[in-house]
Formats: sequence, structure tokens, C-alpha cells
Amino acid sequence: LRVKGDARALVDAGKELPLSIATRGDERFALVFSGGEALRDAVNADGDTDTSAVSKPAIEVLNEVLTDDFAGIAIDHASTPHSAILPRQLLERALVDLDPELAVKTLLLGARDAATPAAVAGVLVSAPLWLAARTTESGDMGIAEVHTEDGTRYIEVFSHPLELIALGRGDEPVQITGPQLGAALRSDDGITGVIVDPAGPWISLTRTDLAPVLALDAP
Repeated sequence: LRVKGDARALVDAGKELPLSIATRGDERFALVFSGGEALRDAVNADGDTDTSAVSKPAIEVLNEVLTDDFAGIAIDHASTPHSAILPRQLLERALVDLDPELAVKTLLLGARDAATPAAVAGVLVSAPLWLAARTTESGDMGIAEVHTEDGTRYIEVFSHPLELIALGRGDEPVQITGPQLGAALRSDDGITGVIVDPAGPWISLTRTDLAPVLALDAP
């Protein structure tokens, strides 16, 4: 977050931090930044050097934005074309279904090694999960799968319904639990494994990786 003045001095004085905002008509958007480079772009764009930076957890920032009357957030607004505006309605939808621990996404965004598949499988046991439901040619509702050229089959699993919507396929998100995922895998030995958050960053997990999920008691 970009603050007008010296953020540390303002906090020590018990004053509120005057956050940088952008306006569009009568709407106000909180300016947020992904890092120091994006903040530097903003300073270079407007020349206001009497500002400072405050880092806060993303979820805390979004909750603060929604507590106020902001119309949304503008991310890295001066870093065109690498900027975005997220409206209030989207932020509200994101927080409704959000895993407060961000367990799956934290692992997918982090550095990976040989232990990563087992770590992701371990959090699938208890993390909120969604599948992609779609209507088949016969009119029945089915669960979306990925079929590779060699005939292997993977169930698509999502850590948040917006991860599915980002694919733009029109599928419906259906929430499931770890035990339900395990039951689905046990019911069809032809399923090779799962692909988690295929919109990216993603990971594929085999049945061997998914041993903790397969061992869960049926719901």
C-alpha cells in the first residue's frame, strides 16, 4: 500500500494511514501494489516522492477495502500493461469461499521440489475444494476430466470457484470435501489422478501422490 507521508511516523503518532486512491466518476478504488517495482512505477508516474510503503497480508487489505465504501482495488495501476482493476463484487465473491489459510495456493506458488506433490496432497485432505460440473451430450451432469493422448485421465480440482471461472468454459463449480474426492477416485480405477488449479499455477498428482486422500473414510 502507498501512504501519503511517513507511514512509520503516522503509526507512532496513532494517526490513520492516508492510502493512495484513484477515482472514476463517483467511485473510489484503493491502490495496491504487488511489490517495490510497481510502487516505483507509480512514483515515477506522478512524481510524488513524499510517500512511503506499508506491507499487509492480502486478505487483510481486501477486508479493509470492503469495510469501506471502495468500489474495488486497482493493482499496479502505473505499470501498464501489467495492471488490473478488480471490482467490489469480485472481491466479495473471492472472500466468501476463500480458504483463510490459502493452503493449496501457497504451495502452488512456492518453490517446488520432490516433496511438493505429497505436500499438496496432504492439504487436499482438509482444504476447501471444488470440481467442474458440465452437462454431457446426453443431458446428464458430469464432472470435467482431462484426457491425455496416451489415454490417462485426470479429475480437475480447484482451490476456489474463481479458479474454475477463470478458465471461461462455462462449467459450474461444485464444492466437495477431501473424503468425497477420495471416494470418487476409489470408485474408478481408470482415473490416473488429479490436476489442481489448471488455470495455473497448477500441479498434477498421481494416485500414489494422493494416498492420504484415498485413505480417507467415505463421507
